[in-house]
Amino acid sequence: MDYLMRKDSPLTEREWSEVDEVVRRVITAQLVGRRFLSLFGPMGPGSQVVPVDLSLPFDTGESNMLGQSDEAVTISSRVYQKMPMLYRDFILFWRDIEASRTQGTPIDWSSAERAASDVARAEDRLILLGGKTDNLPGLLNVEGRRVIEHEDWSLGGKGFQSVVEALNILSTLGFYPPYTVIVSPSTFAIWHRLYGNSGVLEVNQIRELVQGGVYVSLFMPRDEALVVANAAENLDLAIGVDTSIAFLESSAMNYRFRVLETLSLRVKQPASVCHLIPLSPSA
Repeated sequence: MDYLMRKDSPLTEREWSEVDEVVRRVITAQLVGRRFLSLFGPMGPGSQVVPVDLSLPFDTGESNMLGQSDEAVTISSRVYQKMPMLYRDFILFWRDIEASRTQGTPIDWSSAERAASDVARAEDRLILLGGKTDNLPGLLNVEGRRVIEHEDWSLGGKGFQSVVEALNILSTLGFYPPYTVIVSPSTFAIWHRLYGNSGVLEVNQIRELVQGGVYVSLFMPRDEALVVANAAENLDLAIGVDTSIAFLESSAMNYRFRVLETLSLRVKQPASVCHLIPLSPSA
């Protein structure tokens, strides 16, 4: 871990342990994508690109007595995708560290928590919206995803019906459970109503149907949703360096640190993503 330059920092091992735990807790609480995506790696700090194998459509296996066939699982193409660094810097003041050691008071890690929160948001934004500067796809704009128009979700039961339609399409294409649903906070709130006369909330009916969870993201547009067959053969999150803290420098007697990670979303089967959007006015 020399690239993190921790030996050059002013923090003791105990203090490093404290700030590591603070950042880990914030990241775990706020990240959405990692709750349903499989992780590939870590590949190491020097990894700048990652291969993405685009798969052929699903087929059935062979069946014969001799076990001889020319057929095999293969890929349609392989591309190499950039693995950007997501980061946010924070400052610790030398007087705060000195006060902690001489007076026995705890160090306020608020700036580290804020940096970790910013990195968590950057990760989920990359997963959903992609990265324009690095030409990286996100789940909301990856080419080959299925786009389905839905009726007004303010009407009872329409959310559940939209998800059913998406699942029918995914299963027809050969994608099987579990599925995951990602929605905006407003949609999540709308779905917290009783489904018909069942006495069960609509969101719970959806959660039971998809088997892979219903998640909320600030980066999901209002009245849109993603239904994803999230098996690792369809898509995953490639990790170069998992969330870490590095010491950068001392300047004006204060200390600069960085919360960082390197990663890239790999969509190997774009058709495993269903994007639900509102019905166009002309429809």
